[in-house]
Amino acid sequence: MNNFKLEKNINKYLNSKNIKDISINGLQIEGKNKIKNIILIVSINNLIIKKIDLKKFDSIICHHGLFWKKNNKNIIGIKKKIIKKIIKNNINVFCWHLPLDINNKIGNNIELTKKLKIKIYKIWKNKPLIIGISNIKIKKIIKKKFKNYKFIKSKNKNINKIGLCTGSGEKFIEELIIKYNIDTYITGEISEKTICIINYYDINLFLLGHDESEIYGLKKLGIFIKKKFNLHTKLIK
Repeated sequence: MNNFKLEKNINKYLNSKNIKDISINGLQIEGKNKIKNIILIVSINNLIIKKIDLKKFDSIICHHGLFWKKNNKNIIGIKKKIIKKIIKNNINVFCWHLPLDINNKIGNNIELTKKLKIKIYKIWKNKPLIIGISNIKIKKIIKKKFKNYKFIKSKNKNINKIGLCTGSGEKFIEELIIKYNIDTYITGEISEKTICIINYYDINLFLLGHDESEIYGLKKLGIFIKKKFNLHTKLIK
């Protein structure tokens, strides 16, 4: 399949043009014109690139790409080494960030909600946010699926009304507590300052890991591409 045709089709499917994002979504680096074999990875970094035999693939689709709208000027250090290897092997690099997070068919948030068996109460149109209902069994599910998760337990609140945002979703926590009275929040990672908010409002918090929380939408995208365009896809964790 043609590389630009694949970009156009996925952009249309994920509605990329109508979603404001800090990422440059779509084809970030042009490689081989004809696509057959695709690697799917959450974050494109030096560790991933080192362990992949790029000669066996012609394209990479990632969630966190090499180029961002606020950080797109210098190609130095590790970034230079990654790009050099990609260009040397004539590899296409595609990236879909927020469009993949919020898609209601295969997005990271919707897929994580399914995996955790959370009953959806509310979904935002252009934000990676979901409110759902669950129970204490969710802790057992998370423990099984996420080896390195962290849990901060509320002193007085059971797990029932959940706010969820994959990746780094800390900026939404206080808003959801105030407006929707959530007792539990699930995300990938937070900064130190957010611990104060969690303690002040006394809610439960699950931290799944940034990349670990965003693998399921990418996996679903790979399945979609394989079925729709008959291309070989391989998810690398």
